Amino acid sequence: MPTTISCFSYRQWDRVPFHFIFIKYENFVKVILNSKSVIFTNSELASNQILFQIFILSLLLTKDISCISSVFDKNKIKYGVETLRHWKKSKIADYYEFIEIDNRRNPLNSMEPKRASSDKKMRKFFKLFINFCENELIKDPIIIVDEYITRESDKLFNYFDRYIHHEVKINILSRILHTYGHDVCKFVNRFI
Repeated sequence: MPTTISCFSYRQWDRVPFHFIFIKYENFVKVILNSKSVIFTNSELASNQILFQIFILSLLLTKDISCISSVFDKNKIKYGVETLRHWKKSKIADYYEFIEIDNRRNPLNSMEPKRASSDKKMRKFFKLFINFCENELIKDPIIIVDEYITRESDKLFNYFDRYIHHEVKINILSRILHTYGHDVCKFVNRFI
C-alpha cells in the first residue's frame, strides 16, 4: 500500500489555525498537529474516536492524497498539501489552499516508522489535541462531514436538475417541430 497524505485545516475567526496532517503508512500513521508530531499504530488511531473522525474528514477534504504539493519560494522548495479549509465555524471553503509542512524533504519518500511514539510524546500531543477539542472545535467532525456531503451533493443535484430541464425542453420542442412544423416551434421556443 502506498504512503498517503491528507490534511484537515480548521480556523475559528482570527485565532491561530489548526492543521492536522496525516501521513498514512502501511502499519503506522504520523499525525502532525501544527508543530507537534506523533506516530500512532493503525489501531491506536482508530481507538481515539474524535481523532479518527478528523482523519476521515481529512481524507475527504484533501485534493489528492496520493501526492504531495510543492511550491518554490525564494529558491527554496516548500512541501505541503492542498485541502479545503473549514473556517469561521461556519463553512468549508470553496477553493483548495496550500498548507505547508515543516519539512525540508518530501515526507512521502520517507521510510515507514519502526515503532509508535513514546508515552511522553503522546501526552504532549494529547494536551494540545484536548485543548483544540475543548476550546477551538465548535462543530463535531461528523457534522462537518455531513456539510461536505451536502455541499457536494447539492452541486450534483443542481447539475442533474439543469440537465433534466434542458432535455425536457429539447423533447418538447422536438415533438412540436415534428407535429406542427418549424414556424410553430420557433414561436413556442420564444416562450420556453
